[in-house]
Amino acid sequence: MMKAFIAVFLFCPFIGFSQNLTSNTSIGITKSWSQQPNGYTYPMNIFVPTGTAPQGGFPLCVLLHGNGGNGAGMITQFRNTLECHILVAPTGYLNSWNICAETSDAPDVEMVNDLVSNVQRYTNVNANKIRIVGSSNGAGLANRVFIENSNPGIDIICAIVSHLNEAQYHSGGFYKPSSTTTPSSSFCGYNTLANPLMTRKYLSISNDNDNLIPYLGGSSAVGVNFLPAETAAFNIAVYKGYTGSIATSGITTGNPAITEYSYLSGNVVHVKGNAVHSTNTTQREYVKKYFADCVTTVGVKNDELPRVSIYPNPTSTFFAVNVSVDLLGARYRIYNSQGTEVFSGIINAENTIIDMNSKPSGMYVITFEGRVQQTLKFIKQ
Repeated sequence: MMKAFIAVFLFCPFIGFSQNLTSNTSIGITKSWSQQPNGYTYPMNIFVPTGTAPQGGFPLCVLLHGNGGNGAGMITQFRNTLECHILVAPTGYLNSWNICAETSDAPDVEMVNDLVSNVQRYTNVNANKIRIVGSSNGAGLANRVFIENSNPGIDIICAIVSHLNEAQYHSGGFYKPSSTTTPSSSFCGYNTLANPLMTRKYLSISNDNDNLIPYLGGSSAVGVNFLPAETAAFNIAVYKGYTGSIATSGITTGNPAITEYSYLSGNVVHVKGNAVHSTNTTQREYVKKYFADCVTTVGVKNDELPRVSIYPNPTSTFFAVNVSVDLLGARYRIYNSQGTEVFSGIINAENTIIDMNSKPSGMYVITFEGRVQQTLKFIKQ
């Protein structure tokens, strides 16, 4: 199927933003192309966490659904996993994203570019912590964004159950289409060498028993050939400066078990599981940990908050709680990810050290009881 675009986009940016993004904000991005010469406006679902935004604004994650899915479903799937992120989930034309042989020929990469530029203007959004998460067909689009987008505010790309295909990476380099994409062209028309930004972290999640996307590479029912999943992550790591050999044995953890292959101190990570063409609870917890670099405060106004910070976060041993004097004498309680209190104590100094050596790795919550109650999240590695 030939995919000729009639127009690039019909997006008009907002000017002079000084407002918060809310769950009811209307974001209108319209594109026109051969299938929709009069224009298609992408539906947008938005979820904004309650409570006070962290300093610098909430991280924001753009969620890209799989073929046949929609934005609302992605919000439902990820709002508990990425609970301290603003979530924005567009729905693609014909519930699909244009990678190569899909029913949609839409200019989806341009839509994502416009969407990111739009949301970066809101005052409660951290413009330097924009993340892209795609699942299946949406992961194919996430990989295109990783390769083709040049906005430095996108700091993490996560591709779930669809790693790099041979159109996107071949002849030792990353490629993007110069104009049209069609299965009848060599590499679907991905014929222009691209240079992805070096600053982004990259996480891929694939399953060795996936019945749609071949873990070991090769042809697939979606109309493109894939690299082996572990090789795809290795190629990204090499591009970003890794000089060693491909990881042949990762770290296996969890139940259900996953295996982590990490490069460049976690800057590039591949996670292998056995959840067919889906994710299991351990993989979803890994995504939560990988994205857990924000904290929220609950139920109070900015002018009511005592100053509280915890560092380092993540920690492998000790961490310090730094508070303003109005929280001295307050009790703190620490809970694990299952909501079980693991211990408590009293804030008796403006810089209180807490020992996490005996606690297992995972996500924790610390609460402070005083003039107001605050809740912060941290990770024990």
